Amino acid sequence: MALFCLFFVIGGLVLVPYPGLQNDEVLFGSVIYEPRHLDDSVQVFKRKIPLMLMNYLGTLKSLFYAGLFKIWPPSPWSVRLPVILAGAATVWLFFLLLRDTLGYRAAVVGAVLLATDTTFLLTTTFDWGPVALQHLLLLGGVVLLVRFRRAADVAGGAARHPERLLAGAFFLFGLGLWDKVIFAWMLGGLGVALIVVFPRELSRLFTLRRLATAFVALGVGAAPLIVYNFRHHGPTFRSARYSAEHLMPKAEFFRSVLNGSSLFEYLVHEDTGRFRPQPPEALERASLALSEAAGRPRTNLMVPAVLISVALLVWLWTTPARPAIVFSAVAMLVAWIQMALIREAGGSAHHLVLLWPFPHLVIAAALAAGSHRLRRAGIPVLAALLAVLCAANVLVSNEHLAGLIRHGGGPVWTDAIYPLSAELEKRPAQRVIVIDWGIVDALRVLNRGRLPLYQAMDLASTGSLDSGQQQTLKWMLTLAGGVFVGHTPDSEAIERARARFRAHAERAGFREKVLGVVHDRHGRPVFELFCYQPAERATSVPGRSS
Repeated sequence: MALFCLFFVIGGLVLVPYPGLQNDEVLFGSVIYEPRHLDDSVQVFKRKIPLMLMNYLGTLKSLFYAGLFKIWPPSPWSVRLPVILAGAATVWLFFLLLRDTLGYRAAVVGAVLLATDTTFLLTTTFDWGPVALQHLLLLGGVVLLVRFRRAADVAGGAARHPERLLAGAFFLFGLGLWDKVIFAWMLGGLGVALIVVFPRELSRLFTLRRLATAFVALGVGAAPLIVYNFRHHGPTFRSARYSAEHLMPKAEFFRSVLNGSSLFEYLVHEDTGRFRPQPPEALERASLALSEAAGRPRTNLMVPAVLISVALLVWLWTTPARPAIVFSAVAMLVAWIQMALIREAGGSAHHLVLLWPFPHLVIAAALAAGSHRLRRAGIPVLAALLAVLCAANVLVSNEHLAGLIRHGGGPVWTDAIYPLSAELEKRPAQRVIVIDWGIVDALRVLNRGRLPLYQAMDLASTGSLDSGQQQTLKWMLTLAGGVFVGHTPDSEAIERARARFRAHAERAGFREKVLGVVHDRHGRPVFELFCYQPAERATSVPGRSS
């Protein structure tokens, strides 16, 4: 079991240095460093404790990193290693869950598939969702529920206090809701699946006392979320907008998330043919050679594996695989419907990966039960199938690594954020004004709040300014020592942000002066530094590279 977890950790560590820190990946830092941003906090012994970062996002991750950064300063390693370890712990919990319910053979299959899964590896290592804590808390709670059920059926010993396991499970579920409210998607899926597949067992196990225990424990875990909504009249539950308009595209996108291809155009920069990578190191040469030898694969075999596993139900109907597969299918379907009906959800990898590891549970249950039915031939057939599935997973994961080596991270994952941070730290700027999305939070964390950061994204997002925005613009343009930061046109997150902001400045009587250009490791110009001067004093000067 330790080998599966170690394999996952090594896979994550190999990926860490390539993409730059992404804005949402370090969003938690906005309650740790200046300029601070949070929706709510409480005062405890004259100390402000942050509760919610946004109306749907809690500060559980922020509180953890606030402590960690005191002993390990912010860097790609200190940001990413903890969530990689959380992913490894999730693999371990998945092994325990399958071992306790379906046996050791299914546990090995499921843990190996999850440990090698491309989407799980990438979305955990680069935790921009964030999803690492969501997986960990969900699996931790489910394992405790399974053990509660076992303890409640045993006379004496632990059976005297099975409610402790029940309370522990629902406390973790409560923490999951506080961490991010969309945890409710999977919680709802699990609840419906339990009612559909195990109705008699539920009615036998859950007395009024136990229901009260579960409710209180859930409330304790989610207390910051509850307090926030009580104080502000329920903003969390008023923010979602529902629509069934894009159900089919979202269903199609789920296939790309499952087969490991969904992040190629987002996390990995696509080849433009204009820039060449730096000479690779030995590990990089090995990754590139494997990529070429395998034919640069972009999809694994998880989609056919899930479909075949479900089809095998006809053959495996009388085995323990049936309730496991039906339970997983119902849980995934109910959770997916909830996210797909929300207008802004269900169409991105960091939402759909919340359904993990239930696709892997379906495959593990079917393969393990099928191998038992094949008797002597079962183990060799199982080993061969598992080897093929895992090899396909590893090759697609390696293709992401090879893409990062060849072309670097996508526009919002650019490694140019590191030289930009170093350049701004050297400059004696009194204000650093950012006009595009994807920059502020990474700079905030990398410089530990020392940069005097301001945002002007709202000004760069609109073609006309109201009177208040015009005053803000004039204040920014007349700041002594103010340095503006934006993306180059090919890298903009907000389309034409720079052009709109320049037009606003020109109408106010100012002209732009470029101070420098920051490139990524592949030589692409990504960021520009500039300032503004009154039109009569402005002169054009060539930018210098950083």
